[in-house]
Amino acid sequence: MKKILRNQKGSSLIEILVGIPLAAVVFAIFGIALSHFIITYQETQLYTQLQEDLFSAIETMRYGYALEGVTDDEGLIGLMTAQTVEFSTSRTDMTIKPIVVNPIYTYKSVFSVNDDDQLEVRSTYGAKYFRTPKLVFPSTPTKMIGNQPQFKILNPRNIWTVLKTDNDGNALLLKIEMEAQVRFRERKRGESREEDIRRNTRKIRYETSVFLGNAQEEG
Repeated sequence: MKKILRNQKGSSLIEILVGIPLAAVVFAIFGIALSHFIITYQETQLYTQLQEDLFSAIETMRYGYALEGVTDDEGLIGLMTAQTVEFSTSRTDMTIKPIVVNPIYTYKSVFSVNDDDQLEVRSTYGAKYFRTPKLVFPSTPTKMIGNQPQFKILNPRNIWTVLKTDNDGNALLLKIEMEAQVRFRERKRGESREEDIRRNTRKIRYETSVFLGNAQEEG
C-alpha cells in the first residue's frame, strides 16, 4: 500500500543561511541582556551589604563586640556600658572604658580605622584580650579592587563627635556619623574622578546619637 505525501514543506539551504544571522543577533541581544542583569544583580547585592554592614558596625560600637573564649560570661564593652571614652589625636581611634570594680584589671575596647579605611576593634578583658584586631566593617575580608579596598569609610577622621559633656569635659552624649562606599570595578582609563564615582561606586551615610551608659552626669 502506498502513501501519498502531500503539502510537505521543507527549508531550502538559502532560507537556512538567511536565518543564521537573525539567530545570531537574537542570541547576541539575549547575551547582552543576561550580562547586564548579572552585573546589576551583583551590584545590588554589594550595595545591600554596604547598608547592612554599616548599620551593624554602628550597633557593634553601641553594644560591643563578642568573641568566643574572650567575652564569655563578660559584659560586652560598648558605648551602652561606657563610663568614659577617649579619642586619639588623629580622631581615628576611640577607646571605650566601662566601670571596673577591680582596678587591678584592665577592661577596654578600642575601635580604630585602619590603613584600608575600614573599622576594626581590639578589646581587653582583664587577662583575656583579642590577640589580633577584629574587622567590624565590612563583614567580609578585605578585598582590593585595583589599589583601593572594595568597602571603605569615607570620613575616617570624623566618625565620632561629642555632643554633651559633664563639668569635667567627659563625654555624656556622642554622635556617630559614618559615610562609607562600595566599589564595583576599577576606574577606567580616561574616566574623570566624578565619572569614576558615579559609574563604579555607591555610597551611604548613617548617623545616630548614643548616651554613654555609665557616664556620671552632674546636676
